[in-house]
Amino acid sequence: MQVFKCKHFFNPLQVCLFLGIALFFACQSSPDPNIVKPEKEDIDTEINIEPVARPPTPEETFEQLKRENPGNILDVDFRTLRRLVTSKTYLDFLRQNHPIEDRYQTFDRFWQIAASHPSRYMSFLKVQLEKPDEEDAANVHLFAVHHRHVITREYHGEDRDLFQDEWEKLMNGPAVIDIGFKHFVDEAHNVLNGAHLAFFIIEITLYVEEIERADATRAGELFDKYGDQDALIWLALEDPVLIGYILKDFTDTQVLLKWMAGKFHQ
Repeated sequence: MQVFKCKHFFNPLQVCLFLGIALFFACQSSPDPNIVKPEKEDIDTEINIEPVARPPTPEETFEQLKRENPGNILDVDFRTLRRLVTSKTYLDFLRQNHPIEDRYQTFDRFWQIAASHPSRYMSFLKVQLEKPDEEDAANVHLFAVHHRHVITREYHGEDRDLFQDEWEKLMNGPAVIDIGFKHFVDEAHNVLNGAHLAFFIIEITLYVEEIERADATRAGELFDKYGDQDALIWLALEDPVLIGYILKDFTDTQVLLKWMAGKFHQ
């Protein structure tokens, strides 16, 4: 077999030519030390995003309300507390932390909507009635508002009989009629079952009294934790419906303090 030697492929002239070409291209690709490369521009890759203002915390709102409403929170006719719940700071807090479907511009309107919300009564109604609806909840709310008012006025030393006319109007009004004919008609005789309706009214009053006692306990816990001045502000932040009942039914600060201390539920 014929063996090819390197001399068949390269001769000295070819080798020199090859090395010369290689050196030429090597020099061409070497960087010129006298040439300064342009530096990369510093590009700010961070996007400046404006921080989104967060809503104030309950603690921050509490401090703001105290600054806006200095003095005795338990003054005559709860004037400071009434001013507090109508302030922009408080209403903004309600919209952020106690949202409801309906829009409102005043605390009174908020309270009317929130206090009568069906969710506050449905757990009770589902036990007492078959297929209760929002109309039933609205009717029971009328009883609740009236009975709580009477209870509170008794704490002030007033006679329950003073409210007898209002009670009779309520019993003869559309609330009782609607509930009675929707849920308490004796179908066999096509008459209103008055005994069952009366029992239902008793159950409503007992339920309202149970909630009222629980509210007093809740207020008392805040009283023990924060003291009488700060407790009412925290109560307004945590339970605006209850603070509405207080402003609607209480007129004597000393009676309120006794109620918060549990004096009427011993």
